[in-house]
Amino acid sequence: MQDGKPISRRSAGKPASTGRDDQVIDRRRSLVEAAVKVISKRGLTGVTINSIATEAECSYGVVAFHFQSKEGIVFAALNHTAAEYEAYLKKLAEKAIGPADRIRRMIDTDFSRKAAGRDTIALWLAFWAEAVRVPAYHKRCAALREQYNRAVATDIGELAALRGVAVDADQLAVSLNALISGLWIENLLSPMSITEGQKMGHAACLALMRPYFPEDF
Repeated sequence: MQDGKPISRRSAGKPASTGRDDQVIDRRRSLVEAAVKVISKRGLTGVTINSIATEAECSYGVVAFHFQSKEGIVFAALNHTAAEYEAYLKKLAEKAIGPADRIRRMIDTDFSRKAAGRDTIALWLAFWAEAVRVPAYHKRCAALREQYNRAVATDIGELAALRGVAVDADQLAVSLNALISGLWIENLLSPMSITEGQKMGHAACLALMRPYFPEDF
């Protein structure tokens, strides 16, 4: 009992700052999502705190308060996009039956509108382009790339063991991920529709894997 009033079960177990914390999290998420849109439209060289604030329909001060600098919110946008991709991939992988199914689901994901639409691809390309000149971007993108290559190589190695196939899992994983990246660029530049490009890219990735694992791809 507090001030003559009973403490509810809900309020008794939650810190008083929870509501405020939720507001901060929601605000930061909205700002990061705005940054993703701006980067996708303008590239990294065209991003300013003002442009993000305009997209988020807030003031310059709000963005600066939450992220302190342009670099802070730009990195947050990259991490947000990577986390979304990984969460979506993990959700699909949890339903997979064995390594072949995991690889197929990854390919499905990489050519889906939800995980790899034009805006998302444009954002990745913006960071890859600047990684040549900006060491911090290079370090983060390289770490993500290594993580993805390692995950695919693990699945390929497991599948090769199951099928009794001799294959360089690391090399094939790098080749598959490089093909996906190249096809993303092709999809942005091609006159075909995004849907047609995704179908073409999906088929090309399966064609790469088929000679090694014909019964799976």
